[in-house]
Amino acid sequence: MSMRFDTHIRPLFYIMGERKCGTSSLYRHLNAHPLVLPCRMKEPQFFSKAPAYIESHPEEYEALFPLIEGREDVSYLWPELNAEGILYHETVTAPRQPGLPYVSGEASANTFHEVDPSLLHRYLPDIKLIVLFRDPVARAWSQYRMYERFRDEGRTLPVQLRDFDTDVRAEIELIRQGGRGEFLSPGIYLENLQRWVGVYGRDAIKVLFTHSLDTRPQALLDEVLHWLGLPPHAYGAHLAQRFNQAPPAEMPPESRERLDAFFRPYDEALSHYLGERLPWR
Repeated sequence: MSMRFDTHIRPLFYIMGERKCGTSSLYRHLNAHPLVLPCRMKEPQFFSKAPAYIESHPEEYEALFPLIEGREDVSYLWPELNAEGILYHETVTAPRQPGLPYVSGEASANTFHEVDPSLLHRYLPDIKLIVLFRDPVARAWSQYRMYERFRDEGRTLPVQLRDFDTDVRAEIELIRQGGRGEFLSPGIYLENLQRWVGVYGRDAIKVLFTHSLDTRPQALLDEVLHWLGLPPHAYGAHLAQRFNQAPPAEMPPESRERLDAFFRPYDEALSHYLGERLPWR
């Protein structure tokens, strides 16, 4: 049952993950294109809700996107973490001019690992999916540090934190026994990618690397815009901005060595599947 989108712009693209891989920066860059109007919420995570809720509230999701016949500029509230680790909010406004062929899209980075592809396909069968992959060792460290910040803010976490090395050693053992870990399983990219390809097909999914977003952002965006059927756009100084970053911190060397060895066979399988070398290897 595809969503109707009678009055709102049907999303063209969906950045579905992975978490801590640069999805915030990619989404902000795409929103800076003059023909892209943003979703009204950063990371709606609508498809993480119960299936019964999704089925009975499609209008809630549709309303996140701009009106087809709208004339007003589109604004949304963006939560941002700066390099000092301070969380703040800013209002981002996308100007709108009459008569232009605008598109829209969203980014919910938990989708790739947590959402059933067939559930999303039921409502958005023609969506173009974008996924970003980062060195899974660095990704796990970044997610762990995010959870530490959440803990310090008094938020409820899905796991109890001890220390990074203790927790990743426990997860390695859990995964080897057939379980799923909070920090390491999201970095086993091929397993999740094959789930999504099995439902949407390979052509509907654009695989990108965080490394390219850092080192050649204009070239990467040129590639994405071409894939989306949008005209080229010179982003200029906008590409110098990094979004949702955190203060730097060094991972314990013994943890890095342990995780590098753990992820190596998974990375080799992903490299073989994609037919290209992974930038972190």
